[in-house]
Amino acid sequence: MNFVKRRWKGTRNVLALVLMLGIIFSGHSFVQAADNEYTDNVIPVMTGETTPSGHAFSSSKLWDAFYPWKAFDHNPNTGWYATVLPGALEYEFPTPKKIEKYSITYWNENTAPANWTFDGWDGTEWVQLDKQVNIRNWYTIPSKKQEFSFNNDNSYIKYRLNITSSVFAQGNASIIAELEMFEKNNSGTDPGTDPGTDPDPEPTGDNALLVIKMISGLEKEFDLTASEVKDFINWYNGRADGHGKETYMFDKNFNKGPFTSRKDYVAFSKIQSFEVMEYTK
Repeated sequence: MNFVKRRWKGTRNVLALVLMLGIIFSGHSFVQAADNEYTDNVIPVMTGETTPSGHAFSSSKLWDAFYPWKAFDHNPNTGWYATVLPGALEYEFPTPKKIEKYSITYWNENTAPANWTFDGWDGTEWVQLDKQVNIRNWYTIPSKKQEFSFNNDNSYIKYRLNITSSVFAQGNASIIAELEMFEKNNSGTDPGTDPGTDPDPEPTGDNALLVIKMISGLEKEFDLTASEVKDFINWYNGRADGHGKETYMFDKNFNKGPFTSRKDYVAFSKIQSFEVMEYTK
């Protein structure tokens, strides 16, 4: 029996869910058009350090009005105050994301950052993705916002803006009104199809193999029906939006041995990516 392998990473919205299920179980090929090169800001409107999802934190906090999550509340009139430099503003996503652009909105010209790096956390250390030196033209930007793009081949669960100096004369403090992060949109082809794979296979049934790759590197395989795959994706998308349970339960109906049942629980926060491989003739 052969497989056609398709891969999806990170959080998917409802449209992607419909497209994916159509590809797997209807035998048709779909292409989602991308109007822009990058997505909208993938950080939600934060109302607290961990609400509605993710985790905003920093190397220093002044007082409530300038807590780090204020730089992720989509409000340019609030912000995070780095009282000591170097200072880092960090955001951790519920699942790894492949960020390839970020934007900084400054508070005022004197407290805007001048030198910094933008880094991703690989689980062991920070990986430098972008570096900016002597950026002092903030006063020429009417929108108070500057964008910076870079090439990134990996998905990271956590990113940081690490400021080493500001435009301020002494360079020992900085205020960030907003920090936004963006992924690249699909280029117009199905991003989940491996090169050389038939993009429009004829399925033989409604079963598929779900392979979940955990952040630890462990892979879990589950032989599921169409409805079971749909249930898993519904849970995954709901949890990514901050709803539902943290864990998903798979009922294993094989190799039970002396047991009446075998259940495998998968934690959403531990999933790095997953693949769905449909059975074909």
